[in-house]
Amino acid sequence: MKKLNFKVTKFKSFSDKRGKLIVFLKESELHNAKKKFGQIYFVTFSKKGVVRGNHYHKKWHEWFGIVEGKVKVVIEDVRTKKRKQITLSAEKDKYVRIETGPYIAHAIKSLTNKAVLLSYADTSWNKNDTHHYQLL
Repeated sequence: MKKLNFKVTKFKSFSDKRGKLIVFLKESELHNAKKKFGQIYFVTFSKKGVVRGNHYHKKWHEWFGIVEGKVKVVIEDVRTKKRKQITLSAEKDKYVRIETGPYIAHAIKSLTNKAVLLSYADTSWNKNDTHHYQLL
């Protein structure tokens, strides 16, 4: 049986009296095929219960990390129907990054009144590579 194509990684934060610096993604963490720059973007949630995503990509690899608030992430391989649910929380240095590969549907629901994700994709957005898939 094929494994669900995703990865969860804790990422480091560095603190001092000014605040925190968080290393989200480094070039050394990208495989050679993914080293071509894509795009970095923020995803915001305006209130508790907002759902974003509910789609998958055939080509994109995406990385999501929580910056503020708390969200529930549901991912599912659209071919095998294998599913996983993960909670991301920015509370108390719990910075976690999720990497999803092609054919991994993802939906993200805000569990707090405000939430912010930092995201990276290995290529620029293409509406032809975004396929609706209802998870939440």
